[in-house]
Amino acid sequence: FGGKPCLVVLTPEGAKRMSQREPLRPDDIRAFNAVCTHVDCTVKYRSDKGDIFCSCHDGVYDLNGRNISGPPPRPLETYKVTLRGDAGQEEIVVSRQT
Repeated sequence: FGGKPCLVVLTPEGAKRMSQREPLRPDDIRAFNAVCTHVDCTVKYRSDKGDIFCSCHDGVYDLNGRNISGPPPRPLETYKVTLRGDAGQEEIVVSRQT
């Protein structure tokens, strides 16, 4: 969005549902502006810890985008995720919140 990277995350709950061949729920996928609110570094998802991490200064966000440790002063901007189509063949549509 606007030339900034977007991070799309399949939550651990969503991954479990997929492995059991259950349909995904809209909350199983989260999307965020992937630019850290501290100094504009790009964040990444750490599946082993279930969080979003900025390696520039060890900033950590939860899967709701809230800053939980380190220097980030604000949460990540969240985007709306919509799933379209049949279970197992969903299209992920990411848009700005309204």
